Amino acid sequence: MHGHLWHMHRCGACGYGFISNRPSLQTLAEVYGSEDKSHLEWDVASINTQAHEQRKDCRAIVKRIASLTSERGASLDVGCGDGAFSYHLAKKGFRPTMIDMDQRVQQAAALVPNSTFQVTSFEEFTDRSREMFSAVVMSQVLEHALDPLDWLKRTAALLSPTGVLAVAVPNFGGVYRLLGARDPFIIPPIHLNFFTPASLRLAFEKAGLTVLKVRSFNRISLNRGRGVKGAIKKAIEASWNATSWITDGTARGIVLQVLGRRNA
Repeated sequence: MHGHLWHMHRCGACGYGFISNRPSLQTLAEVYGSEDKSHLEWDVASINTQAHEQRKDCRAIVKRIASLTSERGASLDVGCGDGAFSYHLAKKGFRPTMIDMDQRVQQAAALVPNSTFQVTSFEEFTDRSREMFSAVVMSQVLEHALDPLDWLKRTAALLSPTGVLAVAVPNFGGVYRLLGARDPFIIPPIHLNFFTPASLRLAFEKAGLTVLKVRSFNRISLNRGRGVKGAIKKAIEASWNATSWITDGTARGIVLQVLGRRNA
């Protein structure tokens, strides 16, 4: 894939999977900035306020963040994509900073009130305001990180004392593992890290973060777009979500979500 043979390993103790021959940051930037949009879950042409309002997954995570902190200061959306998380953070009173390696994301920032946007990797991110963050969202991005533990340590340093970090990643201990090598989340070099509930909890603890909540779930929310393709995605979403609740609350959901704050 992408002209390379990637080598994957897995920890027998915590279940963490990882690609051992890591690409360079430059290679990742070229992949994310390419015209091939196969690695994206959204279409630039479909970004609009209505699409953001329909993102139940974003509303749910932001609601959980807001319930865990009374602060309504700056928020950081790492790998912000279509900007839906920042949009809902802004509606809750946060002041969003959005970062992404894809220049096209600039269009999404225009829909988010009181937001700022930087084209940058998290490794190279510089907080121009030097303000501590009341909330940090890393949704479907930690699996991309060259050094996920460093990301979590950097986040701990950026959080205010009562600020909340929300991480959502594919669950390497979920039902998709039944597919083996056909697991749709095993797509190096787009995904470099594969977390289980145990391994992500351990990473939080090693980074100086206290875990507040861990959950996995199977409900999906697809950015549907327009036309026939959008109608097909809508049907898939409705069909899947009608029965996905059966395994919600177990450790086998396809998405893993962990919320935490820095150690006191």
